[in-house]
Amino acid sequence: MRDNLARQRTETLATQEVGTVTAILGKRLQVRVGSGEYEARRAVSCLVEPALGDMVLLALHDEGCHVLAVLEREGGGATRLVAEGDLEMSAPAGKVTISAGSGVCMATPGETTLASGKVRVHAQEGALAVEAMSYLGDRLVAKIDHVKTVARSVESVADRWVSRVSRAYRFIAESEQVRARYYEVSAKAAVNIKSQTTLVTSGELTKIDGGQVHIG
Repeated sequence: MRDNLARQRTETLATQEVGTVTAILGKRLQVRVGSGEYEARRAVSCLVEPALGDMVLLALHDEGCHVLAVLEREGGGATRLVAEGDLEMSAPAGKVTISAGSGVCMATPGETTLASGKVRVHAQEGALAVEAMSYLGDRLVAKIDHVKTVARSVESVADRWVSRVSRAYRFIAESEQVRARYYEVSAKAAVNIKSQTTLVTSGELTKIDGGQVHIG
């Protein structure tokens, strides 16, 4: 049965005419050619979506009419590649490149997935707006000239935190609390503490040791 069906499809003859799209009827197109006006479907291989006034190649056969290709279009309208189902681009032995002079826009109400062995992004300026973001990785290395962060709340959890800076300034409007099992401050030149009230409290020992000790 399959052989007979394949033989019937092979023996189906088709004629081709060049015409103009006069109307768009849902998924069907009304095309006017020299032999008359026909309602045709867009062929699967015709990825360019026809528009009104387009010059197209029409195939007439026993099973109906199909628009095979868009030959010409007047004006500067956008060219849309449209597929009824899923659309997949594949280059198993090569590389896929998308290039545009004005910009590239990607939009979907669903999920966008990017899987690659290595990702590189080069841009003069970037903006990222995400309501909720999570990052999972083994290592993060950043080399930045200037960083400014404005946040209502910041919480960091780490087993080990090391900072190496030439100068550090902290301006705290209200209060700062440090709770640690062991706290050490070491300075080569001087330690200066100024306040209206200074309290030093220890449960066992308080020791002040220096070449000179001035109180008062």
